Amino acid sequence: MRKVLLATTALVALGGVSAASADVSLSASASWTYDSWSDDTAAATASNATTNNTAATMDSDFTISGSTTADSGMTFGGSIHVDDAADDDARMHISDDWGQISFGEHNDAAKASSAGQSALDAAISGGSSISSTTTPALTTGLATSTVVGGEAKGQIMYTSPTVNGLTLRVSQADAGSATKADATALGVTYAVDLDGVGLTAHYATYDVDAPADATTGVGSLEKDANSFGVKVVYGDFTLRAASSSTDVKEGDGTMGVTGSYESETSDYGVTYAMSDTITLEAVTSSSELSTGSQNGGDSYEAAQVGVKYVPATGMYISLSNRTYEMKDSSAGTTNDGANTRLKVGVTF
Repeated sequence: MRKVLLATTALVALGGVSAASADVSLSASASWTYDSWSDDTAAATASNATTNNTAATMDSDFTISGSTTADSGMTFGGSIHVDDAADDDARMHISDDWGQISFGEHNDAAKASSAGQSALDAAISGGSSISSTTTPALTTGLATSTVVGGEAKGQIMYTSPTVNGLTLRVSQADAGSATKADATALGVTYAVDLDGVGLTAHYATYDVDAPADATTGVGSLEKDANSFGVKVVYGDFTLRAASSSTDVKEGDGTMGVTGSYESETSDYGVTYAMSDTITLEAVTSSSELSTGSQNGGDSYEAAQVGVKYVPATGMYISLSNRTYEMKDSSAGTTNDGANTRLKVGVTF
């Protein structure tokens, strides 16, 4: 993104430590998305028989960020990110030779380490071209990507310096006063260049362990999610392969209650930069609920192909098509469908 300089110099004196300069910048992006889908149900959203199987959406993001470097070499700053399609959040960071500590709403250690490895999450037209807003909602626990973790406003994360290609992230997110479902996450990434082949591998884990309500004895939550994967870059080709597993127990701590499940998900993909302006992709994904969990045996499989065209720096047009199949083991039904997504985006 091209950064627009709003303020260039600030002198600060605090506790005997002075800051040399502060830079504040504004960056933004916007995108328009058009989805068209079809499946085996009479109405894709299961609301009524007249449901329109197309949708057009608009999304814009703005980020105001600033940072300053003290005479000691320590860097600190913050940002405000506004997303009209979701929410807004504030972040702060402090960095030095020992690494970085960040506060506020941002990807936790697990998501920051696994997001770039998931083939569908990194897909040309975005990872959500199939969602509960455009097709029947997937069975609880089935996933469309191998990303684990999430975001939380009350979060603190430490990121280590990269040493010999190895980077460690650890985070803790407070769920607030209304629940005890605080989350901890850890992510490790390793990046190395081997004779012109770029290799990046990751391992990420996400954990929530909230006890039951002391009065009612219910409301407990145990969630363990793990992900590992690899990305290989060779010339104009990028290959991704990742796998994740999730184990959730709600209510009384057993697998027999609503919301509890065990799932396994994997995705694979290849991207080919045909030229400076055209990129092609092919991606496949599968997710299955274990037989020991609620709705055990349910599965979801998808395959996607796409193309991205960059007519000018800061602008892109993408077109993708995803076919999918969801099997409901308990009902003995199968839902086949397809989604085509056109997306136009700009960054500035």
